Parts: sequence; structure tokens; C-alpha cells
Amino acid sequence: MTLALLVVLVDGAVAQAGDMSCQQAPGNRFYWVERAFCDLEPSGPEKARGLIVWNHGISGTLESYKAPAPLAFRLLQARGWDVIMIKRHNLAETMAGGPLHRTVQRTLEEVKAQRKLGYRKIVLAGQSFGGYVTLDAADEAPDIFAAVALAPGFRAGSATGRLDASITDRLLQSAKTGRIALVFPKDDDLFGNVVRGASADRILARRHLPYLLLDETSGLVGHGGGVGGRFAVRYGLCLADFLSAPELPGGRFTCQPAGDPWLVVRELLLPAPSDRPAIVTDPAALPNGLGRFTGLWYGLIDEAIVLFALVPAEGPKLRAMYRSSSFTRSGSVYDVEVKGGRVHLTLPRKDRVTVGLDADGGLITWTSSDGSRVLTGKLLRAPE
Repeated sequence: MTLALLVVLVDGAVAQAGDMSCQQAPGNRFYWVERAFCDLEPSGPEKARGLIVWNHGISGTLESYKAPAPLAFRLLQARGWDVIMIKRHNLAETMAGGPLHRTVQRTLEEVKAQRKLGYRKIVLAGQSFGGYVTLDAADEAPDIFAAVALAPGFRAGSATGRLDASITDRLLQSAKTGRIALVFPKDDDLFGNVVRGASADRILARRHLPYLLLDETSGLVGHGGGVGGRFAVRYGLCLADFLSAPELPGGRFTCQPAGDPWLVVRELLLPAPSDRPAIVTDPAALPNGLGRFTGLWYGLIDEAIVLFALVPAEGPKLRAMYRSSSFTRSGSVYDVEVKGGRVHLTLPRKDRVTVGLDADGGLITWTSSDGSRVLTGKLLRAPE
């Protein structure tokens, strides 16, 4: 495959509403479109609240198109929003002229195509480079219902240049959209840890349009702070309220208290009753030291939400249900080994999970298959 071949296809026709399956290989395409969540049925233009068009970030020649849509967007699709993603071939990201103009124009083409299919409310959304594309495209199209930009930014000059935070402010002054949602996590080292929320707040307050601003005081950390489980649990329902409200007054939108995180975890990870394995509820059925480990447990490991429960098995063996927002949800019951009062299980890619108890609840440790990464987290007992 050569870049010359990709150049021919950069300005090709908008993908037809045919194959929008997930995890496609790029082949010789620069752009293609996928459904964000192929395990969730889209509502279609007649029944959906609207359509969300997602643009991912950029990392030089890395395969950024493999990055999933933010976990919080599953909550949006469950509430009637259809979500699609515009994917870009990584080998063409560093072509002469850069991908910004091409990606903005491709996004606008997709908006026109989806309007012809019948979608009335269209939301543009993206993270990092994709967040900047979102604001830039919203600046060119006067009929975008809302823009959602997570740590938006653009590298001046080339894909390896410095991220320029100031150019985002210029777009915020003029983006032609009815609502804007912005996430500026704390300690975003790709922007040199610059505080960006204060200037965005001043700009948007002067415009008198509804805006949701989650700035450096929101508890989100790092350049990817808006795409993982922590954001979904704390702010996913707030984003859904902001986008779904029929009318909003101008000014800054205030999130309601997040409430019980289990409600979000249950919606995202708990299998339907027909697909749910039996869960151990009798302490007498568990080995010594694990009697408190009945029922369902949940928590966060880094940015992944996890769900854990012990499952009865034939004879003296024990199994466990382990589900994580960071990988496929199929085949979530595994054989386990109990050693030293802890439960040990091995995942399909040979990553290892260890679960135990302490005075406050559960402890969980994830170790990569080669041992190079170790992540830990707390588990809480689910109220059901």
C-alpha cells in the first residue's frame, strides 16, 4: 500500500449507508464510516433523538482509528441517539497539507448525507484532533445542533508539531452551533498542562448560548480524561441531559449531582437477565476467607469500569464473571484459582486479574500479559 494510492481516495464519495460494521480494516480508504456500538441497535432517522458524528484523535502514524468512541456515548445511544464514527487511515495522516481541511470537509459531507437520510438533529463530537475538527466543522455549518469537544486541539504545522491551545479559543468565538459541550481535563500534558477552562468560560458566557463546560476543576485528569469510565460514571448522564433537553436557556449548564455510580455501571456492564450467569449469594458456598464475596462488585481500574462476581461451578471448582468496559463483553465467565485468600483469573489475552478483600471492601489488580503494567483499584459491593 502506498500513500499515492491513498491520495486518490481522500476526496472520494461519501460512504453509502451500507457496510457500517465495526472494526473495519481501512484497506485503501482514507475515510470510512462505522457504527460506534454494533451491539446496540440504531433507532434510525425517524425514531432517534438525533445523530452523533464522532471524529477520533491523531497520533502521527499510529492506528488511532482503532480507538473506540467514549464509553459515555453508549449512554447516549441507549437514550435514543444514534452514534457513528468517521475513521481515518493512519498512513495518510502525515500527508502534505495535513488532514485538518480534508477531515473537516469529509465531516461536512457526512452531515449532508445523513440529513438526506432524515436525521434532523446532528451533533458533532470528537476528542483531541477530532475535537478541533468538531469545532471547525461547526464553524462552517450553521445547522449543527450541538458540538461536543473533549480536550480539543490541533498541532501547528505538522502531526509532530506543538499542540496550540489558543486556536481553540478562536473557534469558540464563532462556532455556529446551538449548544457547545467542552471538556478540559486537568494535567493535560499534550498542552503543557495549560489551564484552558477559564478563557473558554469567558468566551462562551459572552455568546449567551447554552454550554456545558467541564474544566480543570471537574476531577478529570489527562488528555484522555473525557473518553473513559471515570467520565462516563461522573458526567455521562449530565451530557445526556444537556443534549436531550428540548430547550435550554443561554449560559453555563449545571450538572446535577452524579448520584449512585452503580446505576451507570449496571446499565453499561450488567448482562440482561437471560444472559446473566448465576451469582453466588450464600457465603457457605465459598472457600474460607471469601465468605463476604457474595453478590456483584464493581469499580474502576484506571479508566476502565469493571464488574465482578463469583459464579458456582460443578464440584469444588469456582468460576467468576469479569466484565470490563475496555474489551469485548462476550465470554465473560472464567475459571479461577483461589490462593492465599484471593481469586486469580486469566483473561483471553493472558492478562491476569487478582481479586481479594480488605476492611473497606474489595481490592482488584490487573497485570498485563508480559508483566510490564500493573493497575489496581477498589471494588464496591453493588446494592443488588
